[in-house]
Amino acid sequence: MVRHWPVRALAALSLAVLAAGIAASGGPAQGRAERRDQTRDRDLSEIQSLLHCKAQGAGQVVTDPAPTEACPATPRLADPFTAAPYRIELVAPDSIRLCAAFERPAPFSARDGSGCIVQRIAVD
Repeated sequence: MVRHWPVRALAALSLAVLAAGIAASGGPAQGRAERRDQTRDRDLSEIQSLLHCKAQGAGQVVTDPAPTEACPATPRLADPFTAAPYRIELVAPDSIRLCAAFERPAPFSARDGSGCIVQRIAVD
């Protein structure tokens, strides 16, 4: 008579380790959400760079992200995954708020709970 319990125990242990690994890392869905959020962060950064460039030329902070001859960058202005437009708001004469609908909280980011980043733009 062949005893199969060691094989079954090893298989159960392997499945438990696999499940624990997926639970700890969040699995593939979390990785995809993080990559989408990285794209959104990059888009907001590119918008901020364009607005900084335009502020230097205008002598004041502007919220119009249309490229100009002096600042020809053309950042993406809407979320590529949801098509929702990114929000750009003037919150002070020298500061803008850039917002997107992020999927995951960013533990080490300047982003607030509503997906917004306030950036001060120094005008030289």
